[in-house]
Parts: sequence; C-alpha cells; structure tokens
Amino acid sequence: MPTFFDFDVVPVHEVLIRVALAALFGLVLGLDRERKRKPIDFRAFMIVCVATCIVAIMAQELFADYRDAENTVRLDFMRIIEGVLTGIGFLGAGAIIRLNDGEGVRGTATGASIWTSGVLGLTLGFGFYGLAFIGFVAMATILVVLGFLRPQLADKEDHGA
Repeated sequence: MPTFFDFDVVPVHEVLIRVALAALFGLVLGLDRERKRKPIDFRAFMIVCVATCIVAIMAQELFADYRDAENTVRLDFMRIIEGVLTGIGFLGAGAIIRLNDGEGVRGTATGASIWTSGVLGLTLGFGFYGLAFIGFVAMATILVVLGFLRPQLADKEDHGA
C-alpha cells in the first residue's frame, strides 16, 4: 500500500474497521429516527459518527507525530473531545423544537441521540470497541425497544391512568 495510508499509531486495516463500525452504528441509530420521521435523517447520524471517529484517529496520529516536538506544540485529547462534543451539541439542539402552545418540546430524543452518535464515533475512533458496542446496544435499546413503549405510556397518561 502506498505511504498515503501509512499511519503511525493506527494501522490502515484498523482505521477501516473503526470507520466502518462508526458508519454502521450511525446508520442504525439514524434509521430509528428516520422511521419515526424525526427532524434529522439517518445520513446526519452516519456523518456525525464517522466524522467524530476520524477526529479521534486524527488526534492519536497528531499526538504521535508531535510527541517529540518543542513545547510550542501542545496536544490535549480532552480539548479535542470537548470541542467535538460541544459542536455536536449545537447540531442536536437544532433538532429540539418548542411546541407552539408552549406546553412542551419535541425532538429531545433526536437531539440526544445525534450527540450520542458523536460519542460513539469518538469511542470507536479511539479504538474502544467494547465500550462503543455497549453504548451502541444501550442506545439502540433505548430508541427502539423503549420507543415502542412510549406511545403506550403516553396513552395511559392522557387517560388519567
């Protein structure tokens, strides 16, 4: 393979696995939101998850490239993570809509799940497959399984039960 794909920390096959898993996790979470006709479609979930995965891999590569550099170069993984999650928070906030009657909001699960998609991307990008898988299963369960229960609970609340 050409040196174009020569990484210092993460081998190219590992990059492909991480990015593919990020795309898959984002797809599944996004398809749930798409199926329920929510404001952010499945492609945005995939894009966020893949992009954050790439940022995490890039952070590792940057750290390796500049570990012996002068003190003028400072790399802080936590700042990278904070910046990414703050930016995605703005995207998620855009999915949250206040209802006209002022009695509630809509889109909170979508806003939270797009943010979590970014968290999963970062987790995969840093190579924590087990943690990412557990988080993914938890999110899929919350969105899909508990999503089926939500209308039933809302009906009971509406009828005073």
